[in-house]
Amino acid sequence: MLAAFSARQVTTDYGYGSPPEHLELGTVYGSGEVPAGSARALADALIATAPSAAFVIWQDPSRPVNGAYIGRVPEVGDLEAECNVHGTPLISLREVVPFFSTSRRVAQTRTEDNAAGRVQHAAEVLDALAELARHLPGSPGAA
Repeated sequence: MLAAFSARQVTTDYGYGSPPEHLELGTVYGSGEVPAGSARALADALIATAPSAAFVIWQDPSRPVNGAYIGRVPEVGDLEAECNVHGTPLISLREVVPFFSTSRRVAQTRTEDNAAGRVQHAAEVLDALAELARHLPGSPGAA
């Protein structure tokens, strides 16, 4: 990983510090101005040099385009999305609703928490979102 950081001038202190000699869990590393798409290139380099490493990379937005977010947890999954200046992924309602409209959500409403009403309330909210998504322009069944 250090080789991938060095090749892309990733340093400590959001790109203003020195190149790391070793990596520390929970430390934020960064780089200065980089071309658009650099987040993907760094992610590819990290996967190639440290395939078992979990990481989050984000590239700040550059007007008028949103930033890029890449999160990876091996054996769990990857998330690649646009993000805001804080590195928060921007995921559309159209992408989220189908995930929660599956049998997985139905199974989760049958847990002990459902007796306390916590999961039941969440299920009602998700059902309302699913109904809203059906009416979004471009969605199947939209009028």
